[in-house]
Amino acid sequence: MRNEMTMYTLKPIVSLPRILHHRKMMYEMRNIHEESTDDHTEAENKIVPDITEQSPLPEYNALEARQEKILAQLAELKKQVSTLSGFLKQTNQVAVINKSVTNQKAVNVNLIINVNPKRPPYFISALQNLWEDTDIKVQTYVHSSINKEGSFVYQSTTNSPKNNIINLSLIWKDVEDLQLVSGLHSYCITGETNFLRYISRLINSHNYENSDCIEKLNTTDLILDLCHSLYFEESSKKKQEILSLIADKLNINKRKLDIADIAAWSTIKQIFPNKYPPKLNKWFEACEKIFI
Repeated sequence: MRNEMTMYTLKPIVSLPRILHHRKMMYEMRNIHEESTDDHTEAENKIVPDITEQSPLPEYNALEARQEKILAQLAELKKQVSTLSGFLKQTNQVAVINKSVTNQKAVNVNLIINVNPKRPPYFISALQNLWEDTDIKVQTYVHSSINKEGSFVYQSTTNSPKNNIINLSLIWKDVEDLQLVSGLHSYCITGETNFLRYISRLINSHNYENSDCIEKLNTTDLILDLCHSLYFEESSKKKQEILSLIADKLNINKRKLDIADIAAWSTIKQIFPNKYPPKLNKWFEACEKIFI
């Protein structure tokens, strides 16, 4: 084999020693051009067991136990506060209701309504029997627009003393719907359900708008509106649909009847005496016993 020879030999510009002496560094990186060694792996294998085998300090255990105890006490305290808050809320509601009832001044008003004999005001007897603290005294008159007065069951007057007195003058007249005659500019409040709204607002103990349950208040308003709309609906099919919706909204299993039941019962007697949904049978019978 022939030895190769260079034509010209150049002197190196910088001569480096074979072994370099580096300054002391905090972290020394391995030379990537050298062969790898297992020193780093051995160091890792040495460090990891040292960390995993460390035992926790007793102070940490005591602190953790104390935190768990405090969290348990806070949870118990939260539970007690929640229970007490619910109890105080119920007590406050009862106190507010009782205060509004006791502070209610006795009501003594005179009201005049025009009623068509074809639509007897069945609600009057219902109010007389349901509102035990109110005496509704009824006097009937006949307007010249009709020949005879209508007929329905009611109490003209009662002898038992009651806090509130409503002197109701009922005029049988040829009108499309019930009219509450107002002395101010002779304006009228039209509609049986609107009259029920008006008369309920006269007495705080019977004002459904004082209810704390918004859902119940909205349901009562909806039932009253649906009952009012039935008088203006000409389609029999549409009337049955509205009546079915009223039946769905009525709480037929509740113990105490209210103004929504009065409106629905009176409307059914006027428009659907024998055509109401079967699921209202039990409710209608209960209304008949209490309201008449």
